[in-house]
Amino acid sequence: MKFNYAAPVTLEELSELKKGGGKLFSGGTDLFVKMRAGVLKPDLVVDTKKVETPKLECDKGLRIYMNTTYTDILKSGCARKYSLLMKILLEVGSPQIRNRGTPVGNLGNASPAGDFLLSTYVYDSKVIVGPSMREVPVKNFVKGPGKVDLSDEEFIYAVILEPLEGYTTYYEKVGRRNSMVISIASIAVALKIESGVIEDARIAYGSVGPTVVRFTDLEEKLIGERPKKELFESLAMEYSDRVKPITDVRASAEYRKKLTGNLLIKAYLNMNL
Repeated sequence: MKFNYAAPVTLEELSELKKGGGKLFSGGTDLFVKMRAGVLKPDLVVDTKKVETPKLECDKGLRIYMNTTYTDILKSGCARKYSLLMKILLEVGSPQIRNRGTPVGNLGNASPAGDFLLSTYVYDSKVIVGPSMREVPVKNFVKGPGKVDLSDEEFIYAVILEPLEGYTTYYEKVGRRNSMVISIASIAVALKIESGVIEDARIAYGSVGPTVVRFTDLEEKLIGERPKKELFESLAMEYSDRVKPITDVRASAEYRKKLTGNLLIKAYLNMNL
């Protein structure tokens, strides 16, 4: 496995190297696995860690920059109010992976099974794309498995998660074992309830479609309703019917469809609404 290596120190250098075909990495937890497997054979790999950026900012939402690791977030005091995110990040790989891997890298990988990527949909996140620093809603940024809205010279500079104040949240990932596993299916739910009535609902699924799945028209069926088991059971059937999972080595499409509905019912039963 032969390749050239570069470590730029400015965003301008980084952009030029990417435009020239360089593959970016920070933790390398995804790129080097693919290189060892022969899936990717880049001539140039570009280490972003010497580019100086902040790690986290919490004044206007939670802004997570490139090179910020999962461990950086888990140890941050300002991120603790993002309880759903913290719960999800604890399910990412092992401590060693969390020490090296980065949320921005997970976002750029654009896998529908990505744990961090799932959270960005619930938090209505925006992606900051360098070097122009344009902002793109994550739902528009991710185009499909491994496909994102980046031109040759562009890169992900940061991602902004909007706070979920006053929401009750739930997260579950189903896999073949309890930890260090790629999900068969996953769900993240955030509900805002006032006076016993649902004011806002956000429901996102991972691994049951080509991208993270969030159907806002189905979420709207919960608005103005009191949370009842029958309501969620009916909605669970609609989600199961609409998702379009694939069959792979981890599970069949039929099993994933059943999981989709069952996970929503389980979320309701465990959220103490």
